[in-house]
Amino acid sequence: MKKVTILYKKIEDFFFVTKGNNEFLGFFRISTGTMALLHFLAILSDFDTFFSSKSIIPQDIMSVFHPEWLLTFSKITAFLESFGVTENIVIAGAKTLFIMLCFNIIIGFYSRLSAFVLLLLQVSLLKGSSFFIYGVDFFTSMSLFYLILLPSDAYCSVLRLISKKNSKEVNFMPVKRMFQIHISIAYFFSGFDKLLGYNWRNGESIWKAIHLPYANRDFNFDFSWMADHSYLLIFIGWATIIIEMLYPVFVWIPKTQKTWMMLTISMHLGIALVLNLYYFSAIMIIWNLTNFNFERENVSVKSSIFERRLHKKSSSVGI
Repeated sequence: MKKVTILYKKIEDFFFVTKGNNEFLGFFRISTGTMALLHFLAILSDFDTFFSSKSIIPQDIMSVFHPEWLLTFSKITAFLESFGVTENIVIAGAKTLFIMLCFNIIIGFYSRLSAFVLLLLQVSLLKGSSFFIYGVDFFTSMSLFYLILLPSDAYCSVLRLISKKNSKEVNFMPVKRMFQIHISIAYFFSGFDKLLGYNWRNGESIWKAIHLPYANRDFNFDFSWMADHSYLLIFIGWATIIIEMLYPVFVWIPKTQKTWMMLTISMHLGIALVLNLYYFSAIMIIWNLTNFNFERENVSVKSSIFERRLHKKSSSVGI
């Protein structure tokens, strides 16, 4: 019984006792909002090509792969058209709303509500055009979901600056722990999936990736010399597997946390430079920094001016 009590206490402390500081709230909110905005602006000129009735793949063909209950942008457009609203107006409104919601998240003005509405809009766009989406879109959706769960306006936000009401104190730790467990599981199974096949273990997947027709177009690195040094391809393949599979182990150990996080970030920087997957790499780097870069407590300062502030508990934040 005593062992059960000790185990329960450890689990309770893990999920509810705050470690680190709440600065990650501001970083995650601002970086996610900025990334979502830049990604949207990058495809803004091609919006009609992806999401309108003039898309490359007709909407009626894509709707075959969607269940009837799924809310898509084409359904929203058809619904509003029944009231006399033209498709051009709907598209212009969607563009404006998307940009406004991103700005609200960045500055911290009702960012949880903005993230909720933006998530609905983003999912309706992506699910209706599933042939055009990839990893970054899914991780952006998940990021918006965590912005809804977390007290996103509690740190470095306009709302906190102008609000005169007494803020309600909440503990953000359970959601942060869930976020940390989420990214750990994601990396482990990503590496485990690579381990199951032989393509990553013999370097074939690395060779194919760096020679994809849409990859390596910005810097045009010459990788032909690697054909005579296949051991490098094998090394990179195994390094990727090890970094991802052992992520849930070493990123939780204080002594190896920073090292493993830097190895993971370096891997994503390589993906960005070689495969030109800038937004995917950016969102994964944001996830790593958000979850494990703010784990340590604020460094104390021996100054009477800051003494009271630094001795306040950081276990809860106001919303």
